[in-house]
Amino acid sequence: MRTFQKVKGAPVFYEKTHRLLGEISDIVLSEREESVKGYWIHNRQWWSKKHYLSLKSIAYEDINGFYVTEKTVLQTMSKYDRRLFEGKRHIFGRPVIDKDGITLGLIEDVCFLPDLGKIVGYELTEGLFSDLRKGIRILKPKSPLVNRGNSFIVLET
Repeated sequence: MRTFQKVKGAPVFYEKTHRLLGEISDIVLSEREESVKGYWIHNRQWWSKKHYLSLKSIAYEDINGFYVTEKTVLQTMSKYDRRLFEGKRHIFGRPVIDKDGITLGLIEDVCFLPDLGKIVGYELTEGLFSDLRKGIRILKPKSPLVNRGNSFIVLET
């Protein structure tokens, strides 16, 4: 299991030349499939806007970073994709409400399986003091989160 905080800032290199492609600055989530599709790569190329590195494109990873083949092409985001931290439709800091209307917390991170991209949980925060007292809460929903306005609703936990 992996969270975004563990890969944030990690460099992405080309496999053979070891040339830097960029750094991971966000993750791209699929609203329809309830999964992580890939990593948003920060580089200084104007054509890379709205493009991300698919999880399937990663050849391997080690302590130095992630490696892709020279033929790797960044994917274009669809209208059903959203980012975790940045962008107009980001989910960071959005409230999660249960089916009874009780606020469970604010989304702070996503827990996912790096091989499959499957989201296995969401890290929720209720604030600094609550996190220090109780610890960070991980919500493992049995059904996908439902987007309602400015918040998400959990149907089953």
